[in-house]
Amino acid sequence: MKATLIATPLLFLYAQVPCKQLIPSCREAYLEDFSWDGRYWRAELYGGETTEIYYTFFPGLRYRLIPCGSSSTKAAPHLRIYNANRTLLLDTRQQGDRRYWDLELSSTQLMVIELYYPSGDGCAALLIAHRISMEASAR
Repeated sequence: MKATLIATPLLFLYAQVPCKQLIPSCREAYLEDFSWDGRYWRAELYGGETTEIYYTFFPGLRYRLIPCGSSSTKAAPHLRIYNANRTLLLDTRQQGDRRYWDLELSSTQLMVIELYYPSGDGCAALLIAHRISMEASAR
């Protein structure tokens, strides 16, 4: 019985290692000239699960959403973005393969971001970076 109690945390830690390794590679590959505060969201998703992220976007900033992950099907994670009323604004699965999504809003809005794999299991992470938009810097 003691071996089971010791092995369970070790298995959990072993499962987390690949997830932690995602963040540096995503950050270095796609941030470019965007600022990132070091926060990220990460989840292990199984059998069509999704995870929700609530994030407030502000006008005058251009945001870069970088979903990254490692799945059993080798597919990249996808995003669904909803406004506060749960109206679907974007499903990246319908937009073709891209490694990141840039977003700029004209007013402050709370958005709900779902991170998911269409099929399979895996670890998924989301980084959100920002920079002053071209329009705002011209003012």
